[in-house]
Amino acid sequence: MYEGYVPMEYDGYLKRMSKSGEWGDHVTLQAAADSYGVKILVITSFKDTCYIEILPKNQKSNRVIHLSFWAEVHYNSIYPQGDFLPCDDFKKKKKKWSFSWNKH
Repeated sequence: MYEGYVPMEYDGYLKRMSKSGEWGDHVTLQAAADSYGVKILVITSFKDTCYIEILPKNQKSNRVIHLSFWAEVHYNSIYPQGDFLPCDDFKKKKKKWSFSWNKH
């Protein structure tokens, strides 16, 4: 299902991605969203695409994974400090959020 979206021979891509410490990409994020059935929201440092929503093929949960992406450098997981809010509540809030950063 993802083979057409990788820039190399698919078996080689799978072998490379199975190694510990290998960097993920948009294809692996889509595969994770599909596998776990959760939405992934990515906040980026790109001016023209500062927010990317990755939707699973079949949503199994209302939980949302939040990530930041620093242009061509690194992904980080992010989450609001305190109690985690479902995605719908997160969008309704009008205040600024204080985020904690976990390097991965």
